[in-house]
Amino acid sequence: MKIAISKQFQDFVKGIGLSLDDILQKAAIPNVLWREELQLSPADYNKFLFELDSEITDDQLLAFSQVENYKAFMPPFFVALCAQNALTCFQRFAVYKKLICPLVITITEQATTLSLHLSFDLPGSQMARFTLLNEQMALISLIRTGTGEPIKPVAVTAPYAYSPKLVDFVGVQPQLAATNVVTFNKADVLRPFVTQNNVMWDYLEPELKKRLAQLNAENSFINHVEKALFSAIPSDHFSRESVAHSLGVSVRTMQRKLSEQNTTYAQLVQKVQRLLAVNYLNANELATEEISCLVGYKDQASFSRAFKNWTGQTITEYRAAIS
Repeated sequence: MKIAISKQFQDFVKGIGLSLDDILQKAAIPNVLWREELQLSPADYNKFLFELDSEITDDQLLAFSQVENYKAFMPPFFVALCAQNALTCFQRFAVYKKLICPLVITITEQATTLSLHLSFDLPGSQMARFTLLNEQMALISLIRTGTGEPIKPVAVTAPYAYSPKLVDFVGVQPQLAATNVVTFNKADVLRPFVTQNNVMWDYLEPELKKRLAQLNAENSFINHVEKALFSAIPSDHFSRESVAHSLGVSVRTMQRKLSEQNTTYAQLVQKVQRLLAVNYLNANELATEEISCLVGYKDQASFSRAFKNWTGQTITEYRAAIS
Protein backbone atom coordinates (compact mmCIF):
# COMPACT_ATOMS: atom_id res chain seq x y z
CA MET A 1 0.00 0.00 0.00
CA LYS A 2 1.31 3.43 -0.98
CA ILE A 3 -0.12 6.71 0.31
CA ALA A 4 0.12 9.62 -2.12
CA ILE A 5 0.87 13.17 -1.05
CA SER A 6 -0.20 15.29 -4.01
CA LYS A 7 1.64 18.31 -5.40
CA GLN A 8 -1.32 20.51 -4.38
CA PHE A 9 -1.10 19.28 -0.80
CA GLN A 10 2.66 19.80 -0.78
CA ASP A 11 2.11 23.38 -1.93
CA PHE A 12 -0.50 23.89 0.79
CA VAL A 13 1.91 22.66 3.48
CA LYS A 14 4.63 24.98 2.19
CA GLY A 15 2.13 27.83 1.95
CA ILE A 16 1.41 27.76 5.69
CA GLY A 17 5.11 27.95 6.52
CA LEU A 18 6.19 24.32 6.96
CA SER A 19 9.30 22.85 5.33
CA LEU A 20 8.64 19.46 3.75
CA ASP A 21 12.37 19.05 3.11
CA ASP A 22 13.12 19.34 6.84
CA ILE A 23 10.26 17.04 7.82
CA LEU A 24 11.35 14.33 5.36
CA GLN A 25 14.95 14.61 6.51
CA LYS A 26 14.02 14.28 10.18
CA ALA A 27 11.78 11.30 9.37
CA ALA A 28 14.65 9.65 7.41
CA ILE A 29 12.44 9.46 4.31
CA PRO A 30 14.07 9.84 0.86
CA ASN A 31 13.38 13.32 -0.50
CA VAL A 32 11.79 12.91 -3.93
CA LEU A 33 9.79 16.12 -3.92
CA TRP A 34 10.89 16.74 -7.50
CA ARG A 35 8.25 14.18 -8.48
CA GLU A 36 4.67 15.29 -9.11
CA GLU A 37 3.44 13.07 -6.28
CA LEU A 38 5.18 11.83 -3.15
CA GLN A 39 4.43 8.14 -2.51
CA LEU A 40 4.92 6.86 1.05
CA SER A 41 4.59 3.43 2.60
CA PRO A 42 2.26 3.22 5.63
CA ALA A 43 5.25 3.09 7.97
CA ASP A 44 6.88 6.13 6.37
CA TYR A 45 3.55 7.95 6.29
CA ASN A 46 3.20 7.44 10.04
CA LYS A 47 6.75 8.71 10.60
CA PHE A 48 5.99 11.69 8.37
CA LEU A 49 2.94 12.58 10.47
CA PHE A 50 4.85 12.33 13.75
CA GLU A 51 7.60 14.63 12.42
CA LEU A 52 4.94 17.01 11.11
CA ASP A 53 3.42 16.93 14.59
CA SER A 54 6.74 18.00 16.13
CA GLU A 55 7.02 21.00 13.77
CA ILE A 56 3.47 22.33 13.48
CA THR A 57 2.07 25.27 15.47
CA ASP A 58 -1.53 25.64 16.58
CA ASP A 59 -2.07 28.40 14.00
CA GLN A 60 -0.90 26.01 11.27
CA LEU A 61 -3.06 23.25 12.74
CA LEU A 62 -6.08 25.53 12.47
CA ALA A 63 -5.26 26.13 8.80
CA PHE A 64 -5.15 22.36 8.27
CA SER A 65 -8.55 21.98 9.89
CA GLN A 66 -10.37 24.47 7.65
CA VAL A 67 -12.03 22.42 4.91
CA GLU A 68 -12.30 25.47 2.65
CA ASN A 69 -8.49 25.53 2.40
CA TYR A 70 -8.17 22.22 0.56
CA LYS A 71 -11.57 20.81 -0.49
CA ALA A 72 -10.85 21.83 -4.10
CA PHE A 73 -7.98 19.32 -4.43
CA MET A 74 -9.17 16.62 -2.00
CA PRO A 75 -12.21 14.85 -3.53
CA PRO A 76 -13.34 13.12 -0.28
CA PHE A 77 -14.01 16.52 1.29
CA PHE A 78 -15.68 17.92 -1.81
CA VAL A 79 -18.09 15.01 -2.30
CA ALA A 80 -18.86 14.96 1.43
CA LEU A 81 -20.02 18.56 1.17
CA CYS A 82 -22.23 17.66 -1.80
CA ALA A 83 -24.37 15.59 0.61
CA GLN A 84 -27.84 16.57 1.81
CA ASN A 85 -26.84 16.75 5.49
CA ALA A 86 -24.03 15.92 7.91
CA LEU A 87 -25.22 12.35 8.44
CA THR A 88 -24.76 11.52 4.77
CA CYS A 89 -21.66 13.74 4.67
CA PHE A 90 -19.91 11.80 7.44
CA GLN A 91 -20.96 8.44 5.99
CA ARG A 92 -19.62 9.43 2.57
CA PHE A 93 -16.44 10.87 4.08
CA ALA A 94 -15.81 7.66 6.06
CA VAL A 95 -15.85 5.68 2.81
CA TYR A 96 -13.78 7.91 0.55
CA LYS A 97 -11.22 9.38 2.97
CA LYS A 98 -9.47 6.02 2.59
CA LEU A 99 -8.43 7.17 -0.89
CA ILE A 100 -5.99 9.67 0.61
CA CYS A 101 -5.02 8.14 3.97
CA PRO A 102 -5.71 4.99 6.05
CA LEU A 103 -8.25 6.72 8.32
CA VAL A 104 -11.10 4.68 9.79
CA ILE A 105 -14.18 6.62 10.95
CA THR A 106 -16.60 4.67 13.12
CA ILE A 107 -20.04 6.30 13.22
CA THR A 108 -22.43 5.53 16.09
CA GLU A 109 -26.00 6.80 16.03
CA GLN A 110 -27.93 7.28 19.25
CA ALA A 111 -31.48 8.56 19.72
CA THR A 112 -30.45 12.22 20.05
CA THR A 113 -26.74 12.25 19.13
CA LEU A 114 -24.24 10.99 16.58
CA SER A 115 -20.67 10.11 17.57
CA LEU A 116 -17.54 9.65 15.47
CA HIS A 117 -14.44 7.73 16.55
CA LEU A 118 -11.18 7.93 14.59
CA SER A 119 -8.39 5.41 14.13
CA PHE A 120 -5.71 4.43 11.61
CA ASP A 121 -5.85 1.20 9.64
CA LEU A 122 -2.20 0.65 10.53
CA PRO A 123 -1.98 -2.18 13.09
CA GLY A 124 0.08 -1.30 16.14
CA SER A 125 0.26 2.40 15.29
CA GLN A 126 -1.05 5.39 17.17
CA MET A 127 -2.23 8.74 15.84
CA ALA A 128 -0.01 11.75 16.49
CA ARG A 129 -1.56 14.76 18.24
CA PHE A 130 -1.57 16.75 15.02
CA THR A 131 -3.28 13.94 13.10
CA LEU A 132 -6.03 13.27 15.62
CA LEU A 133 -6.86 16.89 16.48
CA ASN A 134 -6.72 17.88 12.81
CA GLU A 135 -9.17 15.14 11.84
CA GLN A 136 -11.51 15.95 14.73
CA MET A 137 -11.55 19.64 13.83
CA ALA A 138 -11.98 18.83 10.13
CA LEU A 139 -15.20 16.97 11.00
CA ILE A 140 -16.42 20.06 12.83
CA SER A 141 -15.39 22.22 9.87
CA LEU A 142 -17.33 19.94 7.50
CA ILE A 143 -20.64 20.31 9.33
CA ARG A 144 -20.14 24.08 9.69
CA THR A 145 -19.24 24.55 6.03
CA GLY A 146 -22.11 22.35 4.88
CA THR A 147 -24.80 24.00 6.99
CA GLY A 148 -23.37 27.51 6.92
CA GLU A 149 -23.97 27.58 10.69
CA PRO A 150 -21.49 27.76 13.64
CA ILE A 151 -22.37 24.24 14.84
CA LYS A 152 -20.74 23.15 18.09
CA PRO A 153 -20.27 19.51 19.04
CA VAL A 154 -21.92 18.23 22.21
CA ALA A 155 -18.65 16.69 23.41
CA VAL A 156 -15.08 16.02 22.29
CA THR A 157 -12.62 13.64 23.92
CA ALA A 158 -8.99 12.92 23.01
CA PRO A 159 -5.81 11.59 24.63
CA TYR A 160 -4.13 14.91 23.78
CA ALA A 161 -4.74 18.36 25.25
CA TYR A 162 -6.33 21.13 23.19
CA SER A 163 -4.75 24.57 23.58
CA PRO A 164 -7.03 27.57 24.35
CA LYS A 165 -6.78 28.66 20.70
CA LEU A 166 -8.02 25.28 19.50
CA VAL A 167 -10.73 25.19 22.19
CA ASP A 168 -12.04 28.48 20.77
CA PHE A 169 -12.39 26.83 17.37
CA VAL A 170 -14.12 23.72 18.71
CA GLY A 171 -16.56 25.73 20.84
CA VAL A 172 -16.60 23.31 23.79
CA GLN A 173 -13.90 22.20 26.23
CA PRO A 174 -12.51 18.85 25.00
CA GLN A 175 -11.93 16.29 27.74
CA LEU A 176 -8.78 14.23 28.15
CA ALA A 177 -9.56 10.52 27.75
CA ALA A 178 -7.85 7.33 26.61
CA THR A 179 -10.08 7.17 23.54
CA ASN A 180 -11.32 9.81 21.11
CA VAL A 181 -14.81 10.84 20.06
CA VAL A 182 -16.64 13.81 18.54
CA THR A 183 -20.37 13.89 19.36
CA PHE A 184 -22.99 16.08 17.70
CA ASN A 185 -26.66 16.71 18.36
CA LYS A 186 -28.78 14.64 15.98
CA ALA A 187 -30.81 17.74 15.13
CA ASP A 188 -27.64 19.49 13.92
CA VAL A 189 -26.53 16.43 11.97
CA LEU A 190 -29.86 16.38 10.08
CA ARG A 191 -29.82 20.09 9.14
CA PRO A 192 -29.86 20.52 5.35
CA PHE A 193 -26.58 21.43 3.68
CA VAL A 194 -26.41 24.64 1.68
CA THR A 195 -23.55 23.00 -0.25
CA GLN A 196 -25.67 20.07 -1.46
CA ASN A 197 -24.91 19.30 -5.11
CA ASN A 198 -26.47 16.13 -6.48
CA VAL A 199 -25.25 16.82 -10.02
CA MET A 200 -21.58 16.84 -8.97
CA TRP A 201 -22.10 13.79 -6.75
CA ASP A 202 -23.66 11.82 -9.62
CA TYR A 203 -20.73 12.84 -11.80
CA LEU A 204 -17.96 11.99 -9.31
CA GLU A 205 -19.35 8.90 -7.56
CA PRO A 206 -18.60 6.33 -10.32
CA GLU A 207 -14.94 7.38 -10.57
CA LEU A 208 -14.49 7.40 -6.78
CA LYS A 209 -16.02 3.92 -6.51
CA LYS A 210 -13.68 2.71 -9.26
CA ARG A 211 -10.62 4.14 -7.49
CA LEU A 212 -11.70 2.65 -4.16
CA ALA A 213 -12.18 -0.79 -5.73
CA GLN A 214 -8.72 -0.58 -7.31
CA LEU A 215 -7.19 0.44 -3.99
CA ASN A 216 -8.86 -2.44 -2.15
CA ALA A 217 -7.78 -4.94 -4.79
CA GLU A 218 -4.18 -3.72 -4.74
CA ASN A 219 -3.81 -3.68 -0.98
CA SER A 220 -5.97 -6.51 0.28
CA PHE A 221 -3.43 -9.37 0.30
CA ILE A 222 -0.54 -7.20 1.48
CA ASN A 223 -2.75 -5.93 4.30
CA HIS A 224 -3.61 -9.49 5.32
CA VAL A 225 0.09 -10.43 5.47
CA GLU A 226 1.00 -7.28 7.39
CA LYS A 227 -1.79 -7.80 9.93
CA ALA A 228 -0.64 -11.39 10.43
CA LEU A 229 2.92 -10.18 10.98
CA PHE A 230 1.90 -7.64 13.64
CA SER A 231 0.76 -10.58 15.75
CA ALA A 232 3.31 -13.14 14.61
CA ILE A 233 6.52 -11.12 15.10
CA PRO A 234 6.09 -10.32 18.84
CA SER A 235 5.20 -13.98 19.47
CA ASP A 236 8.30 -15.09 17.49
CA HIS A 237 6.28 -17.22 15.06
CA PHE A 238 6.78 -15.37 11.81
CA SER A 239 8.42 -17.89 9.51
CA ARG A 240 7.07 -17.95 5.95
CA GLU A 241 5.48 -21.29 6.68
CA SER A 242 3.71 -20.11 9.83
CA VAL A 243 2.31 -16.92 8.29
CA ALA A 244 1.27 -18.64 5.05
CA HIS A 245 -0.51 -21.32 7.10
CA SER A 246 -2.34 -18.66 9.13
CA LEU A 247 -3.59 -17.14 5.87
CA GLY A 248 -4.69 -20.49 4.46
CA VAL A 249 -2.27 -20.47 1.50
CA SER A 250 0.97 -22.20 0.59
CA VAL A 251 4.30 -20.41 0.88
CA ARG A 252 4.61 -20.45 -2.92
CA THR A 253 1.16 -18.86 -3.36
CA MET A 254 1.90 -16.20 -0.75
CA GLN A 255 5.19 -15.29 -2.40
CA ARG A 256 3.57 -15.20 -5.87
CA LYS A 257 0.78 -12.89 -4.68
CA LEU A 258 3.27 -10.56 -3.02
CA SER A 259 5.46 -10.55 -6.12
CA GLU A 260 2.45 -9.54 -8.20
CA GLN A 261 2.14 -6.49 -5.95
CA ASN A 262 5.86 -5.64 -6.28
CA THR A 263 6.94 -6.64 -2.79
CA THR A 264 8.43 -9.62 -0.95
CA TYR A 265 7.84 -11.36 2.34
CA ALA A 266 11.23 -10.18 3.66
CA GLN A 267 10.38 -6.55 2.80
CA LEU A 268 7.07 -6.77 4.66
CA VAL A 269 8.76 -8.34 7.69
CA GLN A 270 11.25 -5.47 7.85
CA LYS A 271 8.51 -2.87 7.39
CA VAL A 272 6.45 -4.30 10.25
CA GLN A 273 9.53 -4.73 12.45
CA ARG A 274 10.40 -1.07 11.89
CA LEU A 275 6.88 0.14 12.68
CA LEU A 276 6.70 -2.03 15.79
CA ALA A 277 10.10 -0.80 16.97
CA VAL A 278 9.16 2.86 16.53
CA ASN A 279 5.86 2.37 18.34
CA TYR A 280 7.50 0.55 21.26
CA LEU A 281 10.12 3.30 21.52
CA ASN A 282 7.48 6.03 21.35
CA ALA A 283 5.67 4.37 24.25
CA ASN A 284 8.97 4.73 26.18
CA GLU A 285 8.06 1.94 28.59
CA LEU A 286 10.37 -0.89 27.51
CA ALA A 287 14.11 -1.48 27.59
CA THR A 288 15.94 -1.84 24.28
CA GLU A 289 16.59 -5.54 25.01
CA GLU A 290 12.86 -6.18 25.45
CA ILE A 291 11.99 -4.29 22.25
CA SER A 292 14.63 -6.26 20.38
CA CYS A 293 12.92 -9.54 21.32
CA LEU A 294 9.44 -8.20 20.55
CA VAL A 295 10.41 -7.24 17.02
CA GLY A 296 12.05 -10.60 16.30
CA TYR A 297 15.72 -9.99 17.06
CA LYS A 298 17.33 -12.30 19.59
CA ASP A 299 20.60 -10.37 19.33
CA GLN A 300 20.38 -6.75 20.53
CA ALA A 301 23.38 -5.67 18.45
CA SER A 302 21.69 -6.92 15.25
CA PHE A 303 18.54 -5.03 16.19
CA SER A 304 20.54 -1.86 16.80
CA ARG A 305 22.17 -2.12 13.36
CA ALA A 306 18.80 -2.78 11.72
CA PHE A 307 17.22 0.21 13.45
CA LYS A 308 20.03 2.48 12.24
CA ASN A 309 19.47 1.21 8.69
CA TRP A 310 15.69 1.79 8.95
CA THR A 311 15.73 5.28 10.44
CA GLY A 312 19.20 6.74 9.97
CA GLN A 313 19.43 7.14 13.76
CA THR A 314 20.79 5.05 16.59
CA ILE A 315 18.29 3.94 19.22
CA THR A 316 19.90 6.33 21.72
CA GLU A 317 19.55 9.23 19.24
CA TYR A 318 15.94 8.32 18.55
CA ARG A 319 15.06 8.13 22.28
CA ALA A 320 16.68 11.53 22.84
CA ALA A 321 14.74 13.07 19.94
CA ILE A 322 11.35 11.96 21.26
CA SER A 323 11.99 12.64 24.96
